[in-house]
Amino acid sequence: MSHTISLGGFNSRIVRYVDFIAAIVAVCVVGRLAWQEDLDWTAAVVVCVLVVFLTTLRWPYGILTLLIGASAMPVFSLNVFGWNARPEHFAVFFAIIAVGTWIVVGKRQLKLNRLDYCIVWFVGANFVGSSFGSSAPAMTLRWALQNCLAVLFYFLVRLLVEDFTMLQRAVRIFLTIAVVESLYGMFSYLSHQIFETSFGVQVGQYLGDVAAPFGTMYEPNLFGAYTASAAVIFFSIYLFAGHHVRDLVGFLITAIASFLSFSRAALIALLVVGAYLFWKNHRQTRGKALRKLLTVALIAALLLVLFSGPLGRIVRERFTSLLNEGLTEETTITRVIVMQEALQDLPGHLLIGQGTASFNLTFDWSRYVSYWAGEKTWIGNAPLRILHDTGLLGLSSIFAFFVFVWLQTRRALKFPSQKNFLVLALWAGAIIYAISFQSTDGTILAFTWVQLGFLASAANFSPS
Repeated sequence: MSHTISLGGFNSRIVRYVDFIAAIVAVCVVGRLAWQEDLDWTAAVVVCVLVVFLTTLRWPYGILTLLIGASAMPVFSLNVFGWNARPEHFAVFFAIIAVGTWIVVGKRQLKLNRLDYCIVWFVGANFVGSSFGSSAPAMTLRWALQNCLAVLFYFLVRLLVEDFTMLQRAVRIFLTIAVVESLYGMFSYLSHQIFETSFGVQVGQYLGDVAAPFGTMYEPNLFGAYTASAAVIFFSIYLFAGHHVRDLVGFLITAIASFLSFSRAALIALLVVGAYLFWKNHRQTRGKALRKLLTVALIAALLLVLFSGPLGRIVRERFTSLLNEGLTEETTITRVIVMQEALQDLPGHLLIGQGTASFNLTFDWSRYVSYWAGEKTWIGNAPLRILHDTGLLGLSSIFAFFVFVWLQTRRALKFPSQKNFLVLALWAGAIIYAISFQSTDGTILAFTWVQLGFLASAANFSPS
């Protein structure tokens, strides 16, 4: 027989006294530690606790939130045993442990399709080129491993997102984080303009003294591409899945953030893909003329306000300087020099490339600008960077991935449904990257592979 012991008669006043005394003692101990000890480690402990909490919170959405959020913060880094570790590296470490335990306990399997095999082939191409085509295999293999950690985000997303409902919720998490990133970038820009702060902005990349926000991304071009990709996903969901106000608001926030990045490639991509989505929607919904008119009027008013103000002047200067100066324009000429040097490295290594990030082994800016000696750089064109590092072996795998996705998307759109509209939205977001990555490269960072993981899952779930 069990018994329950009642504590109702215990003097609650004594309990309150004990709590009060314990709180005073705790404050004194913490104060003494803070005065005499180095407590830098406490921030790391708090972050680790939050990460562990996220990985166990409402599986698998907690771990997906961790992966998506960490992928959007590549600007932060920490030196760990000589490795430049970013939040995405710590996140993938925790995710591998959590997902590995989940697989073992649940006896789950990852079923690969042809899209996944393309990415596996690409990862292998990085290690082949770094091993046999590099002049310094120890360095390029190290960078290939770091790149592999970024690509792991693709496979983690593919493994965790098991059905269409999970995909919808995961995409909503991604869009929510993109809105937070956009607001932070906008806040950083306004703070710089008002209080001359320097966090989240880069001064001097464009037009000498113009400050462009990068938020928590690596640089303004990547911030522009990331927010533009989220903007077209919002816009596609708004057009094809019910015209919800929240999606229109999300589109406006992320589109304005992309505009503030002053990235020409991101702005061109946003306009081109946005026009394509509107044309696609016009063909499918000819009867809703009033709603279309209101949408067009709102976007036109937004563009008019943005381009008529001081921000519009900066954007106009960015494009007019390119038209007037051509290849001699400052940011353009640096990209041309890098691309020309990269093209000269291709002969003799066309099949397997020279290894991941191998361009830094041979290129030195001091040949062109003396005070840039020793500055690291990367090839600001994703297809050329992949060809240089992994050769035709790696480039063909990425090309095959996009061809297969396009074929599945094309077949899926013949059967209008909510699933297929999400495929179109994620495809539009990937096209933003395909356009903007012609003048920068985000394939070495995890946020690109999160997007591609969502796209492959959507294509896999869509009826065709």
